[in-house]
Amino acid sequence: MLPGGSLLQNSLVNKGQLQFSLNYEYEFLTDPLYGTRSIPNINRERTNNTTTSVFAGYGVSDHLGLTLVIPFRSVTNEKLLLRGQNDNQYNGGKYVRQASGTGDIVILANYTPPFSDKLLGLTVGAGVKLANGSIDAKDKYGERFSDNLQIGTGSVDPVFSLMLSHARRGFAFSALLFTRISTRDNIYGYKYGNELHSILSVDYQGHELIKGGLDLNHLHTTRDRYQYGKITRERVDNGLCWPPNWVSKWPTI
Repeated sequence: MLPGGSLLQNSLVNKGQLQFSLNYEYEFLTDPLYGTRSIPNINRERTNNTTTSVFAGYGVSDHLGLTLVIPFRSVTNEKLLLRGQNDNQYNGGKYVRQASGTGDIVILANYTPPFSDKLLGLTVGAGVKLANGSIDAKDKYGERFSDNLQIGTGSVDPVFSLMLSHARRGFAFSALLFTRISTRDNIYGYKYGNELHSILSVDYQGHELIKGGLDLNHLHTTRDRYQYGKITRERVDNGLCWPPNWVSKWPTI
């Protein structure tokens, strides 16, 4: 998943300014799915995803800005294997897969029209997600593990966004639509489904360098495909969550 909740919000910079910000996201998954239906978690499987993203934004003009997003990701998957489930660990027991590193970098241009105030702070964005993140992580037995546990995706994809925002008495209210369109299979024949993020946010600016708030995130995806076309059942079509967010900013240059 991309750092969509903050991707456009942290990219709004005044003309001639260079601004850096830091965003942290945490995701805990413990309910396995078959398609969109929950199934018993007989292996007590759980996945921890953490993403710390560095944003660098530059105001090209009063209405146009550029943003570079560098995510640092850590993915840890744990489960208890039953006897005979894994040839490399035939007697069962705790099985851990872990990967960390720099995720896929995003480059985004955003545009705020001159009449934005009349349209509830309208900002639109377009850019590209690169394919620099590693997709070769292996377990302790040397076996490459699932694509959806890898740090990167292995494909270069376009991204688009649209945001409405309003600030009042230290609070910032925003509604964001953000989409990534998957263009091709990676070198292992895996193709991630398209993503559409719908995000409602409330943030409070308690200090000029620190803000925090709450997001309501809804993620809709089309199905992933593996082996160059087969539909996978491992990824949920819809997800809804209420993650807190915390952002710190360095002074602008």
